[in-house]
Amino acid sequence: MPWLPAARARWHGRRDSAGLRAFLAQTAGGTPEDDTLPPYVLGLRMRARRRTVRLRTRTLARHRALLVRIQAESVRVVAQYTLRGEPAPAALARYGQMVGEWRAAATVCRQRAQQHLDATNQLTACYWDAAWAGARRDDDVSGARPTGRLPGEAVLDHTWTHLDDALVSDRWYAEDGPRRGADTSAVADALHILDQQSAHGGPGRARGRDTASGARRG
Repeated sequence: MPWLPAARARWHGRRDSAGLRAFLAQTAGGTPEDDTLPPYVLGLRMRARRRTVRLRTRTLARHRALLVRIQAESVRVVAQYTLRGEPAPAALARYGQMVGEWRAAATVCRQRAQQHLDATNQLTACYWDAAWAGARRDDDVSGARPTGRLPGEAVLDHTWTHLDDALVSDRWYAEDGPRRGADTSAVADALHILDQQSAHGGPGRARGRDTASGARRG
């Protein structure tokens, strides 16, 4: 971690320590409300959120053509497997390659977002270490800062859990996730077909089993 941001965070912690004595003296667990957190910690979290949003936006823009192709191919996969009932291993393999490319890019995006949050939390820890030390000198707080307690810790929200949601309309930005009972899109159906075929050994093997079953029935 660069020394200058860390030094600045510790300076803010020392400066704010006098006004945080009651807050730091609380022993009850749980996550404090945002309106009780110091402005400096809130500012760190806000900057981290802006960075993660920019990362997500750049990823979507950079892979716009890929996303369009996945949307179009999803309709073909669903039509082939669901409407016609005729597996097409080669087409599904091409579709899987496109989805794999997206998943790799989305994973890199998520890892970079987590790195931003890790750096933010390091600065937050520096802030609280200094604030705790300042309060301890005045006998308001005893001992060192509990390492497991980091008020205002920055975490990735639930929209980063399922990266394929970016392929399904604007679900990657949904606050509450997909609506229950909502109709599935062609992309969601195609992804289900792809993952289901992969779980059973791939499209080729699945087609072979279907052909063998048909021969036995015949």
